[in-house]
Amino acid sequence: MSFIIFIRKEFRKLLSDDGFLLPYSLMLLVLVMTTGIASTSLFLSKHHYLNNMGKVYERKVSVAHGVLLAIERSSPGTFKQEGAFGQTETKTTMLSEEDMVMEITYQSHEKVFQPVSVVYNKETKHIIDWK
Repeated sequence: MSFIIFIRKEFRKLLSDDGFLLPYSLMLLVLVMTTGIASTSLFLSKHHYLNNMGKVYERKVSVAHGVLLAIERSSPGTFKQEGAFGQTETKTTMLSEEDMVMEITYQSHEKVFQPVSVVYNKETKHIIDWK
């Protein structure tokens, strides 16, 4: 019985304002705050990465769509197409009797990207080179 009373007294000392529990609670608070800040930083960096990759895929899809439309037309000239992500301008010229060169410029709402050059066979409609 005296052992139980001794344990209770010692436990009360730990929970008193004398300060034994305070360092552990402070360490727990620092751990929780550090974990919260790290997870927020991770979430924000993931959000920025996915946002940037979405824009890259929008540009690639728009350029590929412009190439397909120009190959389908297969006549020299310039035409513009307004898409959901931006504007694609295609300039097509003859390289030889069978080969044609396209220069596709993609312009989003924010900026203009470097042009993409595509060489394809006019008759078979196979892409020979894509730069």
